[in-house]
Amino acid sequence: MARRRRGFEHRPTGGSLLILAALVAAVAMLSPTVQQLIEQRQHIATLEEDIATTTEELEALQQEQDRWQDPAYIKAQARGRLLFVEPGDTTYVVHGDAPAAPPEPVDVSVDVHETRTDPGELYLDSLIRAATADAPEETP
Repeated sequence: MARRRRGFEHRPTGGSLLILAALVAAVAMLSPTVQQLIEQRQHIATLEEDIATTTEELEALQQEQDRWQDPAYIKAQARGRLLFVEPGDTTYVVHGDAPAAPPEPVDVSVDVHETRTDPGELYLDSLIRAATADAPEETP
């Protein structure tokens, strides 16, 4: 009778055991290196996200700084935040239409100041100044 070989009855040879041992050793030696590579890539990705966020914040701060170089913006902020007025302006305080909660607390004087000027006198002074002013210099 012929003897049949089954797949489970095959015994490994010395060469195949040596190759298997070499593969296991290679995987054992390379796994910490691969793990370090993966960790370093994750760390690099995190740092790149931090750099992008910081760059966006820096650009926003630069825009804010550029705005504060504009005299009109400074004047608008002084009027809105500090309630500054120009000489001759009349300030009105409306009661009852205030928002529920102001965005920032503002220190406001409780004293009411009245301007004691004559509008006709101011108008006449303006006309005299306009008539006697020098012509503006022309810029090329």
